Amino acid sequence: MFRAIRKHFNATSLVAVIALVFAMTGGAYAAKKYLITSTKQISPSVLKSLKGASGKNGAAGPAGPAGAAGSGTAGAAGPQGPGGAKGETGPEGKEGKEGKEGKAGKEGKTGFTETLPSKKTETGIWDAGPITKEAIGGTTQYVIPVASFAIPLAAGLGAGQVHYLNAAGKEVVFEEEELKEVTSTKCLGTAAAPTAEPGNLCVYTAHEEGVATFNGNIRNVVTHAEESAGTTGALLDFLPTGESLLADGTWAVTAA
Repeated sequence: MFRAIRKHFNATSLVAVIALVFAMTGGAYAAKKYLITSTKQISPSVLKSLKGASGKNGAAGPAGPAGAAGSGTAGAAGPQGPGGAKGETGPEGKEGKEGKEGKAGKEGKTGFTETLPSKKTETGIWDAGPITKEAIGGTTQYVIPVASFAIPLAAGLGAGQVHYLNAAGKEVVFEEEELKEVTSTKCLGTAAAPTAEPGNLCVYTAHEEGVATFNGNIRNVVTHAEESAGTTGALLDFLPTGESLLADGTWAVTAA
């Protein structure tokens, strides 16, 4: 018992006991005149001196151990909710602008033409002999084809449009009953590179032996008219002057 009293007895308690004894002693002393039945009868200043000061807070105790983890399991997934109501149809989109018209393509090249186009040229080769004078009947003219047009002309050629150039590059013409050599104004190429001005046929000679030729003997292959050419080609008359005839070359024709 005394141990329990000593455990709770401190300086504050001692002051309170002394004050209580003093109060009781004083009361007994004044008992003849006053009876103290309430603390309200004691002066506040006396009560204040009897009240002990609060002690300091004690140190915080150690943290308790963590609680055990719960043993509950996750709940099952709920059922899928019903689909929402269909939304209103959106407004119709604006009509797109029409795209720009593309550029016209280049005109295609044709793989076939019925007649030689204007200002276009085609070329070829020709050959005569070797053949002896006896084989062609003495001095009789020898006729050979010198031009066969792969693409026909739209129209045949007439006088002044057919030309023969010898191996020297001169045009042979028949004037005043004579053969003459002149510089051509319609045939400006060579046997190696034949050309012809539009509306003309030019027959170029590469080799020529034992023959005499003249412009008037270029003939239309169909009508055999002199100084002309047909739409599909031309013939040339050779007059042998030696024991044998040998000639070859090229040609060019340009559509008018």
